[in-house]
Amino acid sequence: MVARRRRQHPLEFGRASTYVESVDIPILEEFSERFLRAIDYYGLVEIEYKLDPRDSQYKLLDVNARTWGYHSLGAQAGVDFSYMLYADQVGLPVPVSRGRAGVTWVRTTTDIPAAMTAILRGDTDWKDYLRSIIDCDVEAVFSPRDPLPGLAEIALIPYLAVKRGF
Repeated sequence: MVARRRRQHPLEFGRASTYVESVDIPILEEFSERFLRAIDYYGLVEIEYKLDPRDSQYKLLDVNARTWGYHSLGAQAGVDFSYMLYADQVGLPVPVSRGRAGVTWVRTTTDIPAAMTAILRGDTDWKDYLRSIIDCDVEAVFSPRDPLPGLAEIALIPYLAVKRGF
């Protein structure tokens, strides 16, 4: 699965994704598979690239051999990373799967402050922002089936505002 970070916090150099969309960029799949084979890597991994505007080439930024914040996007896009990791570890067959483009993920408590900053600066249109939230497929923390983590996240907002500036 290939995903693109649409919004992040902080805006200029994100420590964390706040809104992510699965995309279809075959060249990144090819680069990643070639790289992982070359280092004989086995396991869960997130590989980050940045498109360099100077030469329109993707540049390798980071390799994370652990779960990442938006890994839950995978299940909705057709690549259930959590189940695949479990199946691998207990000796079950790991299904071959490919991510479907156009599936979105948001972490609302960090996305709202990031988006409000972008809206106030004129970088983002508020109507486009609202549309992205309304049409979003996966919320990182909030779930009607298990509301407690979402409530705990809301309770942490004052702490996050002091510690991280929002």
